[in-house]
Amino acid sequence: MSSQPSYLIIGAGVFSVSTAYHLIKKYPEASVHLVDRTPYPCQLAASWDWNKVVRADYGDLFYMEKALEAIQLWREDPLFKPFYYQSGIIKINNSDLGRNTLENYKKLGVKVNAKIVSPDRFKEEYGSFFEHTDFSEAKDVFVNEDSGWAEAAKALTAYTDAAINSGVKYTAKEIDVLTFGTDGGCTGVLTKDGTNITADRIVLATGAGTAKLLADSAPSRKELQVNGRLVAGAVITGIVNLDPKNGQQYTKTPVTVHGVPPTRGEVMPLTAPLSEKEPYTVKFCRDEAYKNTIKHEASGQEFSSPPSEPNQAQRRPNEGLKKRLDLVKDGILGEPGKEVKFDEYRVCWDAGLYLATGGSFHGWKFMPTIGRYVVAMLDGTLDPSLAKRWAWDRENNGGGAHSHLLPNIEMRDL
Repeated sequence: MSSQPSYLIIGAGVFSVSTAYHLIKKYPEASVHLVDRTPYPCQLAASWDWNKVVRADYGDLFYMEKALEAIQLWREDPLFKPFYYQSGIIKINNSDLGRNTLENYKKLGVKVNAKIVSPDRFKEEYGSFFEHTDFSEAKDVFVNEDSGWAEAAKALTAYTDAAINSGVKYTAKEIDVLTFGTDGGCTGVLTKDGTNITADRIVLATGAGTAKLLADSAPSRKELQVNGRLVAGAVITGIVNLDPKNGQQYTKTPVTVHGVPPTRGEVMPLTAPLSEKEPYTVKFCRDEAYKNTIKHEASGQEFSSPPSEPNQAQRRPNEGLKKRLDLVKDGILGEPGKEVKFDEYRVCWDAGLYLATGGSFHGWKFMPTIGRYVVAMLDGTLDPSLAKRWAWDRENNGGGAHSHLLPNIEMRDL
């Protein structure tokens, strides 16, 4: 019989699956149990998506190092390599972010195929795709040909398969509340259908639903409430279906991030269709986070939480969100983009007892490695500097990947 503690991991997104995978690889005899509300991959999770950017271009040295560590696996590991595309990435800036990023690569001694060029030089070098892009307020363009993107849902599914094939158990049930013992310690969960699932160690990787789950489970225990430590945020994304004539150019374009208002967003290429009958699909995303503040009566709190409507209303954004996404499309594609219409929308929510969550819309690329750090936390061997950076009760003085994505705009106000 295993002497290892049993583990129950709530959620089956990037943080959860990576943790389960690294746990079962380190402790093959341990009981590791993943529970999420639907069969995997759950389409309500932020980890599910058409595609995600994979890059290490951070102004923060710490996150650059961690991203470089993950990208090596995206490029080389047989589990992740089939889903990764090194398309390159370009960022249109009106700040010094590109220069700061290059300086950080130099500090780390990393050779990278990246440069900064003027908007005019960029248009000369990179062809007709950017002919109508709005560069009017741009200071420069950062180009990194070593970055790329990954097929998100397919990669997450393959990772979950690998974890299950290694001995992880998966259960599709919706969680009602956490359960606690007489000593106050968390013992497991109660599902909506009345099933009790217990373990020695409970890991919450519940993203945007974390604040509500904690409040529902222990409304009178102030030490367990989020209290601003996490803010559930949403971004708006959309898919455009194009015919082969107009779509082929997108399969060869880099990920394009336009950081200058009012555009503030990105466009990512998708893989070419499998047959001539299928359209070429291109994804746009608004680089801005929104919140949905609710009043939780039992705990007396107000916090942001995904809408309670079926499927979190993620396929039915309001008109204000749609207009924000149009700004991205029109800013990158220019006048021709005004003739392009979105075929599909998605509002993507992100965000003893252990918590492994808070990706700030930048956690997905760390999928190959993030679980290693969660396992170290569970084992009590996490480097003290990392424990301080990621602590539940840390001072709010930085430590996140991107502070500009803090959700400050109420969805209802759009």
